[in-house]
Amino acid sequence: MDVIVIDTPQLGDRSYLVHDGRVGLVIDAQRDIDRVEAAARDAGVEVTHVAETHLHNDYLTGGLAYARKHGAAYLVNAADEVAFERTPIADGETVMVGELTVRAVATPGHTHHHLSYVVEHDGEQAVFSGGSVLYGSVGRTDLVAPGHTVGLTHDQYASARRLAKEAAADAALYPTHGFGSFCSSGPAT
Repeated sequence: MDVIVIDTPQLGDRSYLVHDGRVGLVIDAQRDIDRVEAAARDAGVEVTHVAETHLHNDYLTGGLAYARKHGAAYLVNAADEVAFERTPIADGETVMVGELTVRAVATPGHTHHHLSYVVEHDGEQAVFSGGSVLYGSVGRTDLVAPGHTVGLTHDQYASARRLAKEAAADAALYPTHGFGSFCSSGPAT
């Protein structure tokens, strides 16, 4: 498994291209998809799936545009009410992307329908945690609406613990937020 980081320091966010050497998955694509296209081209892989961990409050996603342009499946939480075509995915569902096994894990807190993705390949595991579990922090829970903050905070606590329990101890962590993004609940390390 190879993970290519597509960093957007102006927003404090990262997108990812994870692939098996032949087929790839893009996670939380930034709006300027030319950088994702270049990463896939340079790696010599075909992107067959694009996934969103959550509907983003801090940037416009390029996921839908990329999926449409390249005929990729667009994985968005089945519980999110959206007005565009997508491939709905829910907690516990698994998708094969080439030789990669991609499992959706419900991790609400940063948003109500947040998903993380646990990707496995040849005994190696990576966790793409979006805005849920960050480096030394977690995602903010006060961005949806003031009346939801307490409930989302409880959800975020449970989600962080669940993700730590379900992921292998040596799994690599790849959050979308936490590099200066206002979506981090505190300074990320």
